[in-house]
Amino acid sequence: MNRFLPKPITRNKEEQAQFRWKTFWWLLFLFVLAAIANIPHSRAIKTLAFQAGETDKIVNNSIYETIAMISGTGLIVGTIFIWIGLWLSAKSNLGAPVLSGLISGTSLRKLVNRKVIITSILIGVIVSVILLLLLDIQKLILPIAPAKFDHPSALPNFFAAFSAGVTEEIIFRLGIMSLFIVVLQYLFKTKASSNSIIWIANITVGLIFGLIHLPISSNYWELTPIVIGTTILGNLITGTTFGWIFCRYGLLMAMLAHFSFDIVFHVIGSPFG
Repeated sequence: MNRFLPKPITRNKEEQAQFRWKTFWWLLFLFVLAAIANIPHSRAIKTLAFQAGETDKIVNNSIYETIAMISGTGLIVGTIFIWIGLWLSAKSNLGAPVLSGLISGTSLRKLVNRKVIITSILIGVIVSVILLLLLDIQKLILPIAPAKFDHPSALPNFFAAFSAGVTEEIIFRLGIMSLFIVVLQYLFKTKASSNSIIWIANITVGLIFGLIHLPISSNYWELTPIVIGTTILGNLITGTTFGWIFCRYGLLMAMLAHFSFDIVFHVIGSPFG
């Protein structure tokens, strides 16, 4: 299958080290911006839940208070996971190679083949379509109760897709997955990341990714065994897909694939009603 895919990008370890701080600040800016972008979606869910009878979900804070709170939280969380990915896990040699290259002054065309960008988008779209079809089949075989309320409208979902594409890839791929790879390198006493090490880390983080999404599913459904299993399995599939893209084509391409997936899955064909 690899022969039909674009070749992995080249990672310049010295370049990533040289521009590490500038990469850090750009990623932190993106992280905070993406965290703020999720506010319309978060407030829309609370409003819909309140209208559906969940009186504890009322929106109390003003938009300015919410922006200030999310910005502060984003600065702290973003700093932690970007530091883990760029410094603590530097031996994984993953980082953000495309962004570091752009900061160094190299053109995007030289850093990433156009086929890599198209492939990343297509993989996100294809996986989302497959999962939506599987969910429809699952509902016929193992039906679940209707969602408590409909999904928010397209615009908040669009901002949420951008938010998740940036923040979740920084946390789970740049941060946690890179750290797991470095820990496994230490345990196996090797400086190189073998396919086994990468996939052990990728699948482990994919499972964590699935567990973290259970509270989101609980907004719409009671957490029955079917809902729990579907949430974990679905996010394991998507998480490992984004992890594979992260290792092969870099952080920005993983973000692009994640964003493409969410646009199709949550904006165009939402499983939440």
